[in-house]
Amino acid sequence: MLESVNLTPDIKSIDTFDRNVELANGLETDYLRLFYYEFDHYYKNSYKSYEYYKLCTVLNGTKHIEVDDQEDFIHSKNEFVLLPPHMTISVEVQDPSKGMVFEISDILLERIRNKACHREEFECDPLERDRNPLFRRNMGIIQTDIEKIKFTAFGTSKDKEFLIDLYAQEMIYKLLNCMSNNIILEKQNNHSIYRAIELMKTACTNNMDLTEIAHAVNMSPALFSMKFKKITGLPPRIYYTDIKLNEAKKMLKHKSVTEVAYDLGYDNISYFIRLFFEKFKLTPKQYQLQFYSN
Repeated sequence: MLESVNLTPDIKSIDTFDRNVELANGLETDYLRLFYYEFDHYYKNSYKSYEYYKLCTVLNGTKHIEVDDQEDFIHSKNEFVLLPPHMTISVEVQDPSKGMVFEISDILLERIRNKACHREEFECDPLERDRNPLFRRNMGIIQTDIEKIKFTAFGTSKDKEFLIDLYAQEMIYKLLNCMSNNIILEKQNNHSIYRAIELMKTACTNNMDLTEIAHAVNMSPALFSMKFKKITGLPPRIYYTDIKLNEAKKMLKHKSVTEVAYDLGYDNISYFIRLFFEKFKLTPKQYQLQFYSN
């Protein structure tokens, strides 16, 4: 169980990263602490994970995240971010934003490990604390669990804490499974999905499609799609698009929007602009202007 703190019976909104405010307005169960953040104005500050893993989600709006001046990205409702213990990141909120954060107790992690880690799905321990950096993934694998917990946390059920812990177990099982698969890929360079991802990184500018990539790793497109999603948690189409859009940011520094779109295989320029905006909340042209002004 998490270290005992006096929390109010119901979760309340927080608009600062002050630890005392967080503990006074969160909701605690046997397995989780839940914090609900709501910013209606510009806000920038350092955010800490303290002694537990923190699972961060966005309900509305976006947040700009910086990690040790080495990585920065826009955190939107399409993905979750898992912070390991004792990590500090910089968070900037430019527009109205809402988010829910789950502080995960060691008891829950150990429970899932002990019950599941002997199974084939868990071929390695994904939570070795001295080796895991920030972990990001598409919300798809735990979206349903997040919705259940959110609905219950703001509801009036007398069994609120019990239900939240029930949903939390399923969510953490899926999360550990996803992270375990990620480490497997890192360790096994000859793994077919690892090779496919490396192909995606090098093939995104020569218009190699997913069917060709599947055949290159000796799989049918259907089998490739099934295995890829099982390992990464994402369909290959979405994963490949994400690689292309990250590559687009590099290319836009020295090429026009039209050139970048064509080089990445997008004949429809408007479609490319829409995909770019959905991911980065800027159009390609706005990104260029921001880059040049900096």
